[in-house]
Amino acid sequence: MRPCYEEMTSEELAAGRAMLEAAVAVIPIAAVEQHGPHLPLGTDAMLADAMVETVLAMLPAERPVTFLPTIRIGKSTEHTRLSGTLSHDWRTATTALIEIGEGLASNGFRRLVIVNAHGGNTPVMDTAALELRKAYGVLAATCSWLRFGIPDGLLPATEVATGIHGGAVETSLMLHFRPELVRTGAVRDFASLQNELDGSAKRLRAHGRLGFGWMAEDLNPVGVVGNATLATADIGAAIADYQAKAFVEFLADVLAFDLSRLH
Repeated sequence: MRPCYEEMTSEELAAGRAMLEAAVAVIPIAAVEQHGPHLPLGTDAMLADAMVETVLAMLPAERPVTFLPTIRIGKSTEHTRLSGTLSHDWRTATTALIEIGEGLASNGFRRLVIVNAHGGNTPVMDTAALELRKAYGVLAATCSWLRFGIPDGLLPATEVATGIHGGAVETSLMLHFRPELVRTGAVRDFASLQNELDGSAKRLRAHGRLGFGWMAEDLNPVGVVGNATLATADIGAAIADYQAKAFVEFLADVLAFDLSRLH
């Protein structure tokens, strides 16, 4: 099995159908949306591609895993009032993901992984995974790069919690993978409404376990949050390595899962 789904022929896939139940098809999903004055519109999609390449460099050659091309445009409702954002509505985004999963299941795959590079895609991903499980009996596992976390002590905990869009994490990753696209002169600390609520509200937050529906400019007028001045290429390299290793472990768990447990 080739690690790049697009590189296989129809005949190769059909000939190996008997082995596909033991293989994993990975669907990376991302976004094309505003990322403030310092990062390009394609940040999430570029990072999704770069993380796949990082993972491929770590995967044992014999591991039966194939990666689909990144779904570059997702659900970015919260960013649609700011220039450059492209977004599907939730129905279109969810249906597209389900139909891709349906195609994989019809070709014999029983193990799917959806890996997400944009927070706004999370409800789409979770809904699609459940519908695929119900309709086709597949194991449809979901994860996001940021859910794997970052190395302890690399950045302040407050930045990790509140710098969710265009902050130190994303800026560091872009400085590592695509430094020529970071507008370093526009990098600054983008304060978030979340920080204010941390100090003024007992329970309510903009995002997290007790949040509300928000548009990006509700958090900060320019639509990004976090202290991007903390970002470095070395931090980005450490985050990428950490998350890629965690994803490789996640894939191993998916491969080892006993499908008979799905009733």
